[in-house]
Amino acid sequence: MNGAYIFDFDGTIADTEGFHLALYQRILGRRYGAALDWPHWLHYIGRTDPDFHRMMERDYGIVIDSESVMEEYFTALLAEEPAAVQPYPWVKEELQACREQGIPACILSSGNRDVICACLKAWGLDAYFAGANVISVSAGVFTKPDVFADLARYLKGFEGTPGDVVLFEDSIHTIEKARACGIGKVVGVSHEYNRGIERYCDNMRNGE
Repeated sequence: MNGAYIFDFDGTIADTEGFHLALYQRILGRRYGAALDWPHWLHYIGRTDPDFHRMMERDYGIVIDSESVMEEYFTALLAEEPAAVQPYPWVKEELQACREQGIPACILSSGNRDVICACLKAWGLDAYFAGANVISVSAGVFTKPDVFADLARYLKGFEGTPGDVVLFEDSIHTIEKARACGIGKVVGVSHEYNRGIERYCDNMRNGE
């Protein structure tokens, strides 16, 4: 394949942040009595779990057992998110266009792979993604820029260049990294916590 469409997941395929915040509010409230609020959550978005746990500890004066919190969090995500959240209406349209053009689609996300796959299946979108092309960087072994810089290694069957790729993304930080690696086209997804993203993108989709 000479090209690919790469989709971020959280905030790009679907508006998941409100659901994620509600889960953390439930877990931290029960465990530590912390009243996690939206303004703080906005500062945690896009960070690794250990990073924003340390920020939560500082902001709320608590000590978090990260391992058990993450186990509880991902168990709840897997059980609840596929039914609680729905993809943006335009996503299936874009995926259908990929299929008709013979261009493979890939998920590249910092989210949990099992949760992503469960959501795609529940939403009827799993058929658009080959199993090997749901890539998660949540373990920290490699990063999104690692994938952008060596697409042939991470995308099954990819033989093109970064310039052949269309990236759907809602993070300005990630878009900057993708541009530095030569990604050809960026479709930004705008929502309430990434104002100004349009300056970094070739085209836009509305995530609100």
